[in-house]
Amino acid sequence: MHDRPPRLWWGMWKRFLVGGALIVALSAAATATVALNTVSGIAKEVFQFRIKPPPGLVTPVYSGGPQTFLILGSDRRKKAKNAFDRNNPPHSDTMLLVRFDPRQGQTSVLSIPRDLLVDITAPGGRYYPNEKINSAYTIGSKQGGVRGGMVLAAETVKRQIFPGLKLNGIVDVNFGGFINVVDKLGCVYVDVDHRYYHVNGVGGEAYSEINLQPGYQKLCYQNALSYVRYRHGDSDFVRVARQQDFMRDLREQISPDDVAGQIHTVAKAVGRAIVSTFSNSSHELIVLAKLVGFSQGKPLRQVKFRALNQNAQLKGGSYVTTSPALAQATLRDFMRSSPKASLAHSSSVLRAARRARHGSHSSTASAFGLYPASPTAPATFVKATVKLPLPVLLPTLETGSALQQAARTYYVRDQHGRLRHAYVIVWQHNSLGAYYDLEGTDWPDPPVIAHPDETREIGGRTYMLSTDGGHIHTIAWRQGHALYWLTNTLLEDLTNQQMLGIARSVQPMH
Repeated sequence: MHDRPPRLWWGMWKRFLVGGALIVALSAAATATVALNTVSGIAKEVFQFRIKPPPGLVTPVYSGGPQTFLILGSDRRKKAKNAFDRNNPPHSDTMLLVRFDPRQGQTSVLSIPRDLLVDITAPGGRYYPNEKINSAYTIGSKQGGVRGGMVLAAETVKRQIFPGLKLNGIVDVNFGGFINVVDKLGCVYVDVDHRYYHVNGVGGEAYSEINLQPGYQKLCYQNALSYVRYRHGDSDFVRVARQQDFMRDLREQISPDDVAGQIHTVAKAVGRAIVSTFSNSSHELIVLAKLVGFSQGKPLRQVKFRALNQNAQLKGGSYVTTSPALAQATLRDFMRSSPKASLAHSSSVLRAARRARHGSHSSTASAFGLYPASPTAPATFVKATVKLPLPVLLPTLETGSALQQAARTYYVRDQHGRLRHAYVIVWQHNSLGAYYDLEGTDWPDPPVIAHPDETREIGGRTYMLSTDGGHIHTIAWRQGHALYWLTNTLLEDLTNQQMLGIARSVQPMH
């Protein structure tokens, strides 16, 4: 009887029974309707692979308060057909701290750069100075398998970066399993910010191959994996931001209808994808589900890692460095509550937005780093948009350093399989992987606008603002039967004034 949730929980079961396991593993959310007598079986499916951490490394908490988990994304492949993959020590491509705070109604995510410079002390006292932090998982795996990798990675995070951090659990997600879970959840719509293309030639760099066009699209299977792992041509920080953005999209888009009746299929997929410190009891699953359910009501809050140098050269390689003071400031930011700012009430932002339609003649726009955009779109784009069943809007302002990329018209299928028209224009804001986009479509309600943080009328338009830690991430509005939205760079390089200014400057092309 101790595992039976109070009557209140029955109404919430759909949102977070499986979601409790998935969001801990992937910061995703699945849903399902399930009878209580199946909970024990589901727990055994989800937490079928468990390690026992050394004393003091992990502190399970069942008080209903906030909890913090370390999520490791690894490429362990012990069942791989290729002998090299089976025998080569695995690596941790991703290290996330995820904090669920039901009292504040928020979920915070902090990505630790894989190239962060640390000193690693392995079991037995062997010392590895000046290593990248992702090496901790590899070194630990050589000595103690998956458990060794998970434990040494967690110990390094606590000793070297965040002394005083309390972990309530560790989850290792393998990338092959990640693909299967995304598949079971129905894939995910992602706003791909620019052209991603890399093919490994003979003797070339062995990066994950990728071939994605910019624009709003559904990513499945290998495309999803290649997108989140992409690291060719941008910084570790951009890559981290891309992963956080993908997780936010994945979490927001899972609907009860998508997985109702598939609870065991989803649970098994998660179970095959993860190794964790969680016991496989129904009580633990219920506790985690409650925790996640309360935290899931708010969007993901992305906390940025504070670095001293993002490109320090050492031993012929590039490293990220920080200082004890910066690391502690990062940890405080991660642990604190962060109520969303009412961005649209900022008087300076509103003034800039109201003047933006005439910004090419206003000193206000240039004060915010905005300048007249190129008056002509590429000829091929103009020709392609003639047949679009929606007005093509273009901004008259752009950031001063921006370079407009090739514009694109395309089709995207909505959740019901209907083909929708769309176009996207991409600006490269700087050379460090920063791109911002303007998109238009005749799809009236894509998931990207499903949960705006604020709606505000400015100059006759009703804008839907989605924010992240005080920064505007997307601005969307409807005009006629079409929907348009402006997306900030992955690192949110554009200020709130610039985002509102560009959005307000958007006018018909023809």
